[in-house]
Amino acid sequence: MARQPHVLIIGAGITGLLLAQALKSRGIQFSIHERDHNELCRGGGWGLAIHWAKDDLLSLLPKTMQDRLLEANVDPETAARGDCGNFPFFDLASGCKKFTNPSDKRIRVTREGLRRLLLTGDLHVKVSEHPNAEVRKITL
Repeated sequence: MARQPHVLIIGAGITGLLLAQALKSRGIQFSIHERDHNELCRGGGWGLAIHWAKDDLLSLLPKTMQDRLLEANVDPETAARGDCGNFPFFDLASGCKKFTNPSDKRIRVTREGLRRLLLTGDLHVKVSEHPNAEVRKITL
């Protein structure tokens, strides 16, 4: 019988947690190793505008998490009304507007909000900073 692979994820940032959620929803075993003791220590910073990769992002998330993505939005009330604003693209050589990315093709989330959402569920993160690191269950 073929042995199922075990995926090692180094880092519980947005990418590592997104990978963990995708593997979990597909029944693939994994473990996450993280250096920081506080799960939300890297939550600050700019918001993320996700447009071209939106469909790929959604395909990696379980349906329950897709339905909760609005919780991570930069402005949840405005997004709930379906108004995510305009996102124009300009030709930097001429300064002319080339096109506008329609708001329904884009989501704008805070890093902390997305990370908080990706931490939901039953994920185990091994804090690797100390030699006697222990596995902790993360729930928010």
